[in-house]
Amino acid sequence: MSSTASSQLEYSPVTSSAKRAALLIGSLPFASDEECMKRAFDLLGLVLFCLPDGEVGEKTPEFPKGNRIAWVVYALEKLTQDKSSWRLTKEPIRGTDGMAVDYNSFQKLKPLHSPAQMPQHVRLGYDDFFRLNYPIFSQLRKQHNLPHLKFQVGVPTGFAMGFVFASPITWLRYTYAFNTVIAREINAILLEAGHDVVIQMEVPPELYAAYKLPTPLMSLALLPIQDLLKKINPGAQIGIHLCLGDFHNEALVHPKTLHKMVAFSNQLVQKWPTQHTLTYVHYPFAEGQIPPSVDANYYAPLKDITLPQGTRFVAGFVHEKRTLAENRQILSAVEAAYGQTVDVACSCGLGRRTPGIAIQLMTLLAQLTQD
Repeated sequence: MSSTASSQLEYSPVTSSAKRAALLIGSLPFASDEECMKRAFDLLGLVLFCLPDGEVGEKTPEFPKGNRIAWVVYALEKLTQDKSSWRLTKEPIRGTDGMAVDYNSFQKLKPLHSPAQMPQHVRLGYDDFFRLNYPIFSQLRKQHNLPHLKFQVGVPTGFAMGFVFASPITWLRYTYAFNTVIAREINAILLEAGHDVVIQMEVPPELYAAYKLPTPLMSLALLPIQDLLKKINPGAQIGIHLCLGDFHNEALVHPKTLHKMVAFSNQLVQKWPTQHTLTYVHYPFAEGQIPPSVDANYYAPLKDITLPQGTRFVAGFVHEKRTLAENRQILSAVEAAYGQTVDVACSCGLGRRTPGIAIQLMTLLAQLTQD
């Protein structure tokens, strides 16, 4: 955070009379999942409606910051380790955190099973992390007397797994097979926790595709999301994290306007399956390390957003390169365009930030819920 921003940032306790809720997207840069949750309860507990586990995972010499800090990378590493089902055809170029250094440096794999057979041979383990951390969350929730707070589980769609394929055709062929695996693990979570869990569906490759496709074909980018939703048992509470990409704080998409993002989410809402509740839609306004615009006109397309009654609109704009006053200015512009009060978030998870910056951003979130 700039010296100007940090000089204006003073922590004030969150109160139960907050005007807005806050959302933590997923990863946090602390020592363990348990510490991530404790920090979140202490700084934001009263204004959160759901809470992720922090997505640190296991810290090893290969992944000193944790093997879950970078969204779908954990799942790609699971595939790479399974020599009986996948053959490595290109080594990744790794950084000091163990992750690929950029979007073009992921490993490439060749599947050794057909799409129809593949789900029998793959476990990604999202339900394992749930079983590990849900009891910790439940105990912390009880300690803080926040019975209505729900546990948040972030998952990709099968489309995101395609980063490991050299061929776009292979990518597409296996998307729905991966959806079968992901849905199986989601359904296991729902069987154990039911309505106490919000499943956050994270869709950066779909949003990227939507921006690349001509507007008349944009609905094609929704197909992986719709397929995964069909495979999830009825009654799920789903949050949608629209994402521009944030791998190493670098975005996949740099939108000049928000018109396509609005059109994309409106089409998703229009085709939303009645068997699931759309709990929230999160819009990202920063592009990795590039802070969100302070130009009020940029947010004008938000006036055209359509959401079901009761679905939260979460504005993801809070950024360390904007002062508290600038973050308030952006919030005002978003709410003026959207036409009502919104909930607040950063544009993506904070696992790639330093612990100090993450605390500053969580403190900013807390302040903005009170304004």
